[in-house]
Amino acid sequence: MINMKHYLKLIISAGLLGVAMTSCLEETFPTDGATSGQLESADKSAFNAAIASYMNNMSLYGDGGDASDAGFSSFIIWRDAMTADFAIVNTGYDYFSYYNQQLYIGNDGISATFWQRYYYLIQKCNNLLSISDLDPDGFDALYVGNALSYRAMAYMDLARMFEFKRTGVAYLDEEAANRGIYGLTVPIVTENTTERESRDNPRAPFYKMYRFIMDDLNLAEACLSDAHAVSAKTDASIGVVYGLKARLWLDMGSRFERYVDDLNTMISHEADEDLNDYDKIGITTANECFARAAEYARKAINEGYSPLSESQWFDPSSGFNTPNNSWLWANIISTNDIAATTGEWQSFVSFQCVEANWGIAVYQDEINYAHGWMIDARLFDKIDEGDWRKTTWIDPEDAGASNAFITKYSRGTNLSYNEWRNYRSYVGIKYHPANGERNTSTIGNAVSIPLMRIEEMFLIEAEATAHTSGVGAGKQLLESFMNTYRMSAGESYTCKAADMEAFTDELFKQKRVEFWGEGIVYWDYRRLELPIERGYPGSNHARQYRFNSYPEHVAPWTNFYIPDRERDLNKGVILNPDPSQAIPLWEGGN
Repeated sequence: MINMKHYLKLIISAGLLGVAMTSCLEETFPTDGATSGQLESADKSAFNAAIASYMNNMSLYGDGGDASDAGFSSFIIWRDAMTADFAIVNTGYDYFSYYNQQLYIGNDGISATFWQRYYYLIQKCNNLLSISDLDPDGFDALYVGNALSYRAMAYMDLARMFEFKRTGVAYLDEEAANRGIYGLTVPIVTENTTERESRDNPRAPFYKMYRFIMDDLNLAEACLSDAHAVSAKTDASIGVVYGLKARLWLDMGSRFERYVDDLNTMISHEADEDLNDYDKIGITTANECFARAAEYARKAINEGYSPLSESQWFDPSSGFNTPNNSWLWANIISTNDIAATTGEWQSFVSFQCVEANWGIAVYQDEINYAHGWMIDARLFDKIDEGDWRKTTWIDPEDAGASNAFITKYSRGTNLSYNEWRNYRSYVGIKYHPANGERNTSTIGNAVSIPLMRIEEMFLIEAEATAHTSGVGAGKQLLESFMNTYRMSAGESYTCKAADMEAFTDELFKQKRVEFWGEGIVYWDYRRLELPIERGYPGSNHARQYRFNSYPEHVAPWTNFYIPDRERDLNKGVILNPDPSQAIPLWEGGN
């Protein structure tokens, strides 16, 4: 149901445009200081393009930026680096080590980069919304739907990163309680927010944030109801809206199943007068949330997308760098984006791809570079032998073996055998430079990166259905996905889980395998409150990264710190505790 109040106004809010974030913006934009009249006459298509374009905004290391900065694509790497799924041995050029080591993750540059970049993205969305007709039947509907989708994604990410969750570390959890921050997400800034309001803009409680995001998605769904195909996958389609709703409903279902008090709080605030501008959530049980997660995941699937085939997955020219039938939404890095920078090594391809000769991940020798990301050893050992995805990573039994390279790995890499044999066991060869170009960075760095793949919807549907219709029904969907799309010819997959806990563990395992390197499972670690464990006998994680968080809690380092500058400029905000060095290093040996 769409709130009719959104239909009837053309909003011009020039006061916001020089502020955008609650008050801590430092970058400069063309709209800073623009009048409402100037914005009204602006080309809306340019404002729309600016949203996706901003995803690639970055600060060069030599100009004072962080070495890891490659725009939003770096956030994908950061999220996986925080989990147990990304392992590294040679740490000399690991520019993503802060969270791995629990160092400098309080009031330091990295957390501020996340905070500012997301709010600048929100500003881009607000700029377009402020000059658009919000009527879903109006001329601006496609622009509005796209801006609302990006804004919903941004707030969903911010809320899930910055809401402080219990860690099992007594002093952190007690400090959070003393500050009164449990259940608080982030400040909401819309196209209507004035600069004065932004100076005293408190963190929204979770129930308000859910309402706000869902309201954006409801209007986006109405605006994009006929947008079944888009000319560029940087723009949101109706399938993207369905996918975002599936993610949000799954998050709510998991929360309300675990914390009934939160469900009751949500219900008790449905009639709040100050929330009347937002559509009501309209649920009374966690299972209703799971049912809607499954419903919207299936709606996304029914839009005609299909999972990657084995040949697409391993294509050394276009695999995981080119939009295809599996991708609903993408971050596309153009040659123009590359030309605007001078740091060829400061790129998604450099950090992720062992084939890029200009990159950090490429093997040079055991001291210089050789930073190729590895899959966690315990996770690799759990991959079914008949699962063709397993050769995405180098099996310890195959490392250096020429016959194994020829029969298993050569199809999925641009490396020669003499190059491939230098890489360690477990190193991933999932990513490739654009068109397989290994030597010219201006060509090879211009890749596309998936923000949403249809495989995620299949797995959301299976997990949610297990909650609403029983584990057997969830197992049936998971087995169907695996046997139809991920098992080699003649192989069969059977889910052996006998209860919900075991099924959730198995489904999460498949999600970790499917989305390794895509920044997806960070959200699931937090949603399911699963431990991140890098210290264990046989671990392939660097010794200084072997921290194990506590079961039934989130890892402290996954709770993002709100930068002090936000508090200085916005008196309404209360900060999170600094999670640095909260967990002791695992002292066991291999």
